[in-house]
Amino acid sequence: MTGNSLTRVELAFYPEHLNYWLRFGSPVDRIELDKRRSLAVFEPGQVFGYVRWSANEFGTQDWRLTVLEAQEPHIMLSRVPGVSPGVDVLLLVKGKGPVKRTLAVLDQLETDGFPLEDVSPSYYRHVHVRVTANRKIRSYSQDQHKAHLAEKRVRP
Repeated sequence: MTGNSLTRVELAFYPEHLNYWLRFGSPVDRIELDKRRSLAVFEPGQVFGYVRWSANEFGTQDWRLTVLEAQEPHIMLSRVPGVSPGVDVLLLVKGKGPVKRTLAVLDQLETDGFPLEDVSPSYYRHVHVRVTANRKIRSYSQDQHKAHLAEKRVRP
């Protein structure tokens, strides 16, 4: 695996100004840039949740949650702030209400015993569409999860 095929994610924490953090995911490496900034490094195929929050003296300016899958750089990728070179976006929500609603869905998945890195990408896309349309989100079932894991074993 070359360094060119790795996805780098910017993490930072400046109290009351910005907080870029991983909600879930297991980076293969973490590079400390200084006491407030680091890079999380992911291999192609790894899924992770990334939260970006920033504010100024007038309050929150940006709050977004993305669920992303790292990919090889030679395929079509989406550009996401703080992520290089690019990723496959499975879920993207912006704003306080949608982010809080999506964080609650992630919490429920964990409570139900699903490792968030292994949840089906199609379920994350379902959550994206339903949160964006302000509709009820269907729960993720054991059957869906078993089918997804079986597909992962068959498809390289």
